[in-house]
Amino acid sequence: MSFFGLDIGSDSIKIIQLKKEGERFHLLGAGMSKTPENGLESEAEKDLVAVAEAIKKLKSEANILPIQAVASLPERSVFTRVIDLPAMSEGEISQALHWELEEIVPLPLSEANYDWQIVQSSASKTSVLVAVSPKTLISKYLHIFELAGLQPIAFETEVLATVRALAAIGGEKTKLIVDFGSKSTNIMATKGEQIILTRSIPSAGKAVTRAVSGSFSLEEKVAEEYVKTYGLAKEQFEGKMAQAILPVVEAGINEIKKSLNFCKDEKKEEINLIILSGGMANLPGLSEIITEQLGIEVQIANPFNLITANESTLASFKGFASSFVVAVGLAIREV
Repeated sequence: MSFFGLDIGSDSIKIIQLKKEGERFHLLGAGMSKTPENGLESEAEKDLVAVAEAIKKLKSEANILPIQAVASLPERSVFTRVIDLPAMSEGEISQALHWELEEIVPLPLSEANYDWQIVQSSASKTSVLVAVSPKTLISKYLHIFELAGLQPIAFETEVLATVRALAAIGGEKTKLIVDFGSKSTNIMATKGEQIILTRSIPSAGKAVTRAVSGSFSLEEKVAEEYVKTYGLAKEQFEGKMAQAILPVVEAGINEIKKSLNFCKDEKKEEINLIILSGGMANLPGLSEIITEQLGIEVQIANPFNLITANESTLASFKGFASSFVVAVGLAIREV
């Protein structure tokens, strides 16, 4: 079946179609555009129509023909967690999870859809990855698909798509993936495609932009371009921009430290590789400061390493390849 991956972010929409060729994938089409103002945050019909029209336009420009798509659900709107249960059968897991989720999910289960999969099991313990999404979110996505003339094959969380896209990096190393979105940052500890930890924090690219906008009295669009160009470079603007950004970055690094400690103390897993993905992964100086403060190897994700295409096409994605991690993960999903 021909289909494509569709990642509707709060800042940008990414779309990509791939074809499996041996152990790699061939690029059939890809593109990225700004998400219309308000985007998925809105309930207004005009805003949902604007998102659908943006998808249709991007799909046409990328020369992607199928109408079937696998789409991501924004992690900030979805509850995703690895839950440890005593060793039990799959039938017992379903019943046990219902009671667990009643206690920890911040909305009634009658208003949500949820799915789960076993990520690790032993004689004494079963670890289960659970994803819970509000029914209203799924309804909104289905409406946008209808407006855009698309057929959904599946919806899945950004975490699952990200882990799939980056599973081959680092081999069997236990690694931490830090996916910087516009409005939230997803942190995942993984070994191959096995997920050990997942958490989402409400601090990311927009917070950095607002810090620079406030410090330099710039409009947010202008501040965003300054952030992309200069980032944490201490030699620029007498280091004042780096000083404005640093508190936000250090708050994120503290959350990364918490995740590293949890993996070491609770999961008995030593993290020796950090992979940065998402729109802020290429922030100048970011990978260096994380390496300096944590003493761990840091790489910037490039999912196009999995993909074959002509050199000029791949080169055109070089500057923002890390933004396509989720879309690529969706596009290589087995359906």
